Amino acid sequence: MAALSDFSRVNEIVLVRSPASEDRTLSAEGSLSSRSSKTTLAGGGATPETILLLSWGDAAARHIEKYTSMYTKLYPGAKIILVRGGVADFLYRWDRAQRKLVEPAVKILSESADESTLLVHVMSNAGSKTWSTINKLYRESTGRPLSNAVTIMDSAPGRWRFGQTWTALSRSLPRAFLPRMALSFVFGMILSVIQLKDFLTPGLDILDAVREQMNDATAAGKGARRCYIYSDADDIIGTGDVEEHAKEAQQKGWAVELVKFQGSTHVGHYKQNPERYLESIQKTWFGRWNN
Repeated sequence: MAALSDFSRVNEIVLVRSPASEDRTLSAEGSLSSRSSKTTLAGGGATPETILLLSWGDAAARHIEKYTSMYTKLYPGAKIILVRGGVADFLYRWDRAQRKLVEPAVKILSESADESTLLVHVMSNAGSKTWSTINKLYRESTGRPLSNAVTIMDSAPGRWRFGQTWTALSRSLPRAFLPRMALSFVFGMILSVIQLKDFLTPGLDILDAVREQMNDATAAGKGARRCYIYSDADDIIGTGDVEEHAKEAQQKGWAVELVKFQGSTHVGHYKQNPERYLESIQKTWFGRWNN
């Protein structure tokens, strides 16, 4: 069976999976009408009705499926909106094009979810960049920020550093020697231009702008909470960058939990210790970090 075969593809980056029990109609524009009952756990706590999963850069479908399967088992009554981020969003895709691509996801969120029933899962810098684009449109559509939803930050957010960015990009390159060398040269040139532009032009770079938007002090609602899952062995996202962002979020009103893994690779924390990873998600959703 093909990876993500139980998802309906809306466009090249947005896919949607609805619960099997849900009577639904999905259009090419992302409009979704549904009738489903609210799922509850023993103890009376409501589970998420919608999960927004923002994948890491150019992740293979078979790798993303580990997380969609995780959520299907953990919260079977939830709708899953998957948005796949990539290198293009950083290097050559214009902001207008990015906004158009995520519009279907925003439309579904606006029509069928609110922050009290929504769980957002952000993965790496690509997921953070996608979050930023969706948040802008969501706020324009609803008047509310996406940052008030319960949010899992997996290996994010980092900063724009040439070495770490190159490491991330290199993992999306083809294995064949000639295409890999050609694209390495192209990506290297583009990164150098971006680096030079950031040096000569005042203002925030791409990732600093995303980090600032995530911690917009006017957006922190009462009870809004986040969990940062990260590692001391991540070669793309520095522990200090994650901890700094988490500390700032806490100072600005978010309830924050830091879950630091030892030795796990970039976005590899679930693979290393699935029990701890799942526990972190569940405790964040219910706000039971001290239990």
